[in-house]
Amino acid sequence: MQDDTLELLISIGHFARAYQRFDEARYLFDRLALIYPRRAFPYLGLGLVELDRANYRRASLLFGRAVDVVPDSALARAWLGVCQVLEGHYALGVRMLMTVADGNEPSASSMAEAFLALPECAPYTYTASVAHVAQNATSHSTIKRLTIRGGH
Repeated sequence: MQDDTLELLISIGHFARAYQRFDEARYLFDRLALIYPRRAFPYLGLGLVELDRANYRRASLLFGRAVDVVPDSALARAWLGVCQVLEGHYALGVRMLMTVADGNEPSASSMAEAFLALPECAPYTYTASVAHVAQNATSHSTIKRLTIRGGH
């Protein structure tokens, strides 16, 4: 499919969402998922339809699918974290949002920072920060040991 046509179809899907034509939006994004099963955008569209309907569990599953097919998609991880927070899984959501908060994708990082600033997330942001620092320290010491051993 040509890029212009694909962009138009995606826009139509989001336009349908904006006007609460959820069945039409879901139909379109479902068809795009059949054509592009290894791309994140159809699952993001489907997840946003479910998010608009306040079906956070289903939205989480769809955003999780987007992360599965494109693990480095900061936007997919941000939306997944948002849904996890909205479901009340604060620790899980905070951990996911922290993976994109300092990233270089402005829309994902600003959304992550906004949700991380919620009072409900505050108790978990410190814990996630400490765990992140500990994980980096462990990774650094492992790399250092491998480098030292490799030199002998």
